[in-house]
Amino acid sequence: MIRFEDISVVIQGPVQASTTRAQEPGITQKCIESVREHLPGATIIISTWEGQNYQGLEPDLLLLNQDPGGTITSFSREGKPGALNFNRQLLSTSAGLKQVKTPYAIKLRSDNFLTGNHFVDYQQQFTHRNPADSVFSERVIVCTSYFRRFADGQEVVMHPSDFFHFGRTEDLLKIWGITPFADLQYDTSKTGKLQYRGAPKTAPHAEQIYCNAWLRELNPSIPYLEHRHHATQAMIAWWQRFMASNLVILEPQQLGLGLIKRFIPKSKRPNEMSYLDWLLLYKQYCDPNTQASRLELFRTLGWRRLVKLPLSRLKFKSKAVKKFK
Repeated sequence: MIRFEDISVVIQGPVQASTTRAQEPGITQKCIESVREHLPGATIIISTWEGQNYQGLEPDLLLLNQDPGGTITSFSREGKPGALNFNRQLLSTSAGLKQVKTPYAIKLRSDNFLTGNHFVDYQQQFTHRNPADSVFSERVIVCTSYFRRFADGQEVVMHPSDFFHFGRTEDLLKIWGITPFADLQYDTSKTGKLQYRGAPKTAPHAEQIYCNAWLRELNPSIPYLEHRHHATQAMIAWWQRFMASNLVILEPQQLGLGLIKRFIPKSKRPNEMSYLDWLLLYKQYCDPNTQASRLELFRTLGWRRLVKLPLSRLKFKSKAVKKFK
């Protein structure tokens, strides 16, 4: 049994709104209060940026990191750079985790909050693992929100959610303690063309780029993800085995994670992983005695995928045709 005193919570990210990112007033304070309520005795670390207004926030440890700025990931046809917050999330999370003294840690966004502590028990519940597929010392809990199983109607790999991670501190550092991302360099030989990872195909989602990076640092033989839909049957099978032996994928209400309004869908997104998806993988690759029903998956989500995914793929192909006309 994991004691709350053996857990540190790294609340990472901005603690106030900015011109480029709206934020619900008081959400980080709400986040802190939720940890105090649901994990009494846990250590709270806020890892944010210099210049952030942290008045009124009372974590056990406050880290004011130097803002690395956006990471250049693309160039327009006119040569204008586009940037994403790769290193901002990476730095704030890794800096916090490196200060953790407890055996277990949570990575929690500063604009989310806890509604329970059910994830603590779930982390210890699934004891069967395939040693050949295991890279973590224990399982890591992740959330289904924005954990894509499909994108544009096609099955994809290496797209875990980055909203919430819970596991051994050493395992979270395997995910977040990686080498910072370098800016994409402008290629003069491609002047007048779009430049980004995967061009001219569709760029990987940010979560895929993160995941591919830390997995390749752990195992360089893992393929470099060339574009969003780079997923051979062998890669899909490997990714399924990885999820089965290394993760526990839970719905927000299962693990006890509160989301701000813009992250809450009207209904379960068909393109996302579900707990039942994961449980069936666990049954297939780790413990055949697990009670998991494909019929239940079809009844709740599968039939919607049969309708939604072909339409999504058709829409994607239509956009691709227009893009290259």
